[in-house]
Amino acid sequence: MENLLLILLDKFCGAIVSLPLVLIYIFLFDRERAKRKWGWMALLVLYLNAMYIVIGVPGLEYIRWNPNMNLVPFTNLLPSSLVGMALNILMFLPLGFLLPACFERYRRWNRTLVAGFLTSLTVELIQLFTFRATDVDDLIMNTLGTLVGFLLAKLIFRHRSAVYRGKKDWLELVIVNAIVLLTIVFVRYPLMEAILNL
Repeated sequence: MENLLLILLDKFCGAIVSLPLVLIYIFLFDRERAKRKWGWMALLVLYLNAMYIVIGVPGLEYIRWNPNMNLVPFTNLLPSSLVGMALNILMFLPLGFLLPACFERYRRWNRTLVAGFLTSLTVELIQLFTFRATDVDDLIMNTLGTLVGFLLAKLIFRHRSAVYRGKKDWLELVIVNAIVLLTIVFVRYPLMEAILNL
């Protein structure tokens, strides 16, 4: 039980800071979304925190230039790499599901696909500064996972009209991502260390 709590704390520690910041942001600058979509936004923030920790976004003190790249798609199709590809699809499936739930703009498959691609590209570029490998296969599978999540959301939300139409949904998504990433880089690791030392 204690190990499970530590795992959850490890994955969601950044959310202790980023979730209130995002909710304050939407309550101050987008009250209509705050009234109608705050629960979906909270899920998106929790997901982004866990996803960025799983992919290895480092704390400030661990950032270093350590490029390890594969730019040729599908060169290593071993059973172990196929499992990794399936996990990449699963990891980005929630993004494709949550984007149309939070933002009207992403109720179109092509916009959700671009958002998934750009999020995955951000992940792969961040990995140039970590111990992880930057891999074009991950970029493809993550984007595919976003599309699968979108299709699942379309099945669930298809008969519902949008509750709220935001004019700058793309900007709000960028701000939410920035809040989560900056919290992980500058706050999450020291906060986790302080909690573990209690």
